[in-house]
Amino acid sequence: SLSEDVYPNLRERESVIKAELQREESRFLETLERGEKLLAEIMAKPETQKTKQISGEDAFKLYDTYGFPLELTQEIAEENGLTVDVSMFEKEMKLAQERSQSAHETIDLTAEGGVKLNVDKTEFLGYTDLTSSAQVMALVAEGEQVESAEAGTQVQVVLDQTPFYAESGGQIGDRGYLSGDNVVVRIEDVQKQNNIFVHFGRVERGTLQLGITVNAQIDAACRRRAQANHTATHLLQAALRSLVDSSISQAGSLVSFDRLRFDFNCPRGLKPEEVEQVEAQVNSWIAEAHPATVAEMPLDEAKAKGAVAMFGEKYSDVVRVVDYPGVSMELCGGTHVNNTAEIGVFKIISEAGISSGVRRIEAVAGLAVLDYLNVRDTVVKELSDRFKAKPEELSERVSNLQQELKESQKQLEALKGELAVAKSDQLLGNADTVGEFQILVAEMPGIDAEALKTAAERLQQKLGESAVVLGAASGEKVSLVAAFSKSVNGKGFQAGKFIGGIAKMCGGGGGGRPNLAQAGGRDPSKLKEALESAREQLVDGLK
Repeated sequence: SLSEDVYPNLRERESVIKAELQREESRFLETLERGEKLLAEIMAKPETQKTKQISGEDAFKLYDTYGFPLELTQEIAEENGLTVDVSMFEKEMKLAQERSQSAHETIDLTAEGGVKLNVDKTEFLGYTDLTSSAQVMALVAEGEQVESAEAGTQVQVVLDQTPFYAESGGQIGDRGYLSGDNVVVRIEDVQKQNNIFVHFGRVERGTLQLGITVNAQIDAACRRRAQANHTATHLLQAALRSLVDSSISQAGSLVSFDRLRFDFNCPRGLKPEEVEQVEAQVNSWIAEAHPATVAEMPLDEAKAKGAVAMFGEKYSDVVRVVDYPGVSMELCGGTHVNNTAEIGVFKIISEAGISSGVRRIEAVAGLAVLDYLNVRDTVVKELSDRFKAKPEELSERVSNLQQELKESQKQLEALKGELAVAKSDQLLGNADTVGEFQILVAEMPGIDAEALKTAAERLQQKLGESAVVLGAASGEKVSLVAAFSKSVNGKGFQAGKFIGGIAKMCGGGGGGRPNLAQAGGRDPSKLKEALESAREQLVDGLK
């Protein structure tokens, strides 16, 4: 077909695309369902019923948060005899658009120091050079374009050319220094917009002036770590496609100095043995010392050679291809090692799902692996000392402790139950006789919710035709239980509805069956008042 000729990877990724569309449809339907529930709550609000109109704010919340079209809200509202404040909805929409535009401006302003910089594009030298001379073409401090900046000032600097890599493609910007006659600027980050590289830093010594020539030098150690992590990310994707699923594609990434993160489309989680196999394959390629070949070529030629592109990404007509022949070939503008052997070693730290159909692997490479292992070794030594066990015995020791804790918790729960029974027996004499019924309302300090329920059931059974309401406070939480006999139900008292109303006095709620219900609250100071209210209602209703 015509589309297949233009987008040849559609056919090979057909199953992945269909699965993703189905997941998106399912998520959208779930979102609409939540929106319908919220709309029902909105329509039931007293102010809505009073005005017979859904406010513009509520309608916009449905649209903005749940993707609920205004027309659908209007249609459902009309079916329920309501209207929608369209005028206020449109005002909310306009405000949201202004906020969005403002946010984009903030991003732009942050990157360019709050001013429009009329400068030429920066020439990037960092693929081959770690240091170069450069002229200061623009200087920004405290949101204004300035002629000079003194020591201690945070600055944004634009140079005519630079060896500093600017953050892009998941790889963070380089660190380093700018130095000149009696001036040193520490560069902490580099961002770019429209191929203008903005160096964020702090004047450490002297005065930085517009127009002067400086020596720009990146932190070579940080660059080596970043490029080791970036190449490791390419090897990781190749291993996943080779060993797990050939349709796997990148969904996002982070390449920093101390770690890497790779998000990828995959309909299932990886088995532990698959993670081990992927890690082993990457380390095997590292040990095999594959040299890099980097070249620029037309996009069509790169795709014809089998270069992996990020799905949905827009590329220029000429692209940069990073190739480790026989292992990995990707379209990439980042920095990489000249040979896989330079990575040293690769270690996967974690693998987990982050959203429907998207997995995340976090890993370290090169010297960062040593840092990671040193931290782990310190933790293991501390645990060995604490548990007085050898490292190889720690797993069994922890399992034994978990089992002991589980048994102790069981014993504790049993003791709590026995305590509740003992305390409940002491309360029997406090029951009030009202007509043919026994009413017992009491507080039982130190009893948890489950034990409170057990006590209420026991008391109700012992008292016969009765209504029992018990309450307890623990920290900032309140527990309440109501146990009613069928004869009490016959008088119009339903335990679920009754205890829910009492719990509201304590800042909570709850419910349950007509004869037994539990509730909770967040205000222990109101417990006594709530229990007294329960007593009064029962006495008045059962006379």
